[in-house]
Amino acid sequence: MIGRLVHELTQFHSVALAYLRAHDEPPMEEALAERCALVKEVPRPGMPKDMSRSARRLKAWVRGVPIWVEDWRVPSFGTCLRQLVEEWRPQVVQFEFHTMAQYVADAWNCPTVLVEHEPGAAAARDRWLLSRGWRPFLGRDARSWEAYEQTNLEKFDAVVCFTDRDRRTLLRLAPNERVEVISPCGPSLVSPVSKEAESNDTVLFVGNFVHPPNVDAAVWLTKRILPQVWTRHPKAVLQLVGAAPPFSVRRLATSRVLVTGTVPDVAPYLTAATVVLAPLRMGGGIRIKVMDALALGKAVVATPLAAEGLGVSDGQELLMAEGEQAFADAVSRTLSDAQLRQSLSQNARRWAARFGEPARVGAAFERLYESLSLPETKP
Repeated sequence: MIGRLVHELTQFHSVALAYLRAHDEPPMEEALAERCALVKEVPRPGMPKDMSRSARRLKAWVRGVPIWVEDWRVPSFGTCLRQLVEEWRPQVVQFEFHTMAQYVADAWNCPTVLVEHEPGAAAARDRWLLSRGWRPFLGRDARSWEAYEQTNLEKFDAVVCFTDRDRRTLLRLAPNERVEVISPCGPSLVSPVSKEAESNDTVLFVGNFVHPPNVDAAVWLTKRILPQVWTRHPKAVLQLVGAAPPFSVRRLATSRVLVTGTVPDVAPYLTAATVVLAPLRMGGGIRIKVMDALALGKAVVATPLAAEGLGVSDGQELLMAEGEQAFADAVSRTLSDAQLRQSLSQNARRWAARFGEPARVGAAFERLYESLSLPETKP
């Protein structure tokens, strides 16, 4: 998503890119790096384990700093950014993700833009509400996120988010801040419409289970929705695919529920699924999992929240349903109706061709940059 935007911007501007990289993460794609005028990679030290990591997080908790922000505090990155700004003199500095907002002071005397992929205070509050243990710890972390975002949002010349809901959330924290909605471009439409397995009745939910809304969705789906689907489709199999499933998700595994944990590639699971589900009830941002499924031409059933910001319509690109009974009915209907799945697939692919166009997103950012400064274009 970020790479496609950078690729688009490099067609008209000289782009410098600075990023943090852990030792176990792959380097930037060579083709993208070659398009940039300058690339600065800053090593992100491995996270300390056991007591040392706990001590660092406890220190952040005492100081009132969000735990995740502390995990991404690398003083050498601030030094790198200051040097880049001084030597390269960028006309706009853009920060991706709220954790990087802590470095805004290092982009002194430059117009700055923060892209909030998901409001941190809202996500931390969800994490606290869902927790059964460590509630005082997580409650303080949620309050720290609110203070962190209130303080840092106001330091940027503009903030970009992906949905109207997120914009309202951010404006409650910083009512005087300039907050604009720019939906990101979806995945590149290069894969053909997937050929689903005949009568396999496989339903799929994909999500990183470090993210509390995905845990809530998996538990709700398995315990409250699928039992109603199984009365009509007893052979249906649910696959819960994603990293770091907690015990509350792992314990859902049965002969009809597969909990995979981390997989090397989600694409085979998406391809094999008859219906892709997104039963999200909380959280913010835009759902990449839904975008990926639509781009592959999969039949999707989602809550209105999970489809927010995508510009899709119920019954056209996907089915929307809210509440246990309505969601179960939509899943059963989709499993039973091959013609409906074909129609949703065709409409989803047409949507992806429009929504996944980087020029749409690039143009929106161009307008934003021009309102902040006068970017120098390539000759």
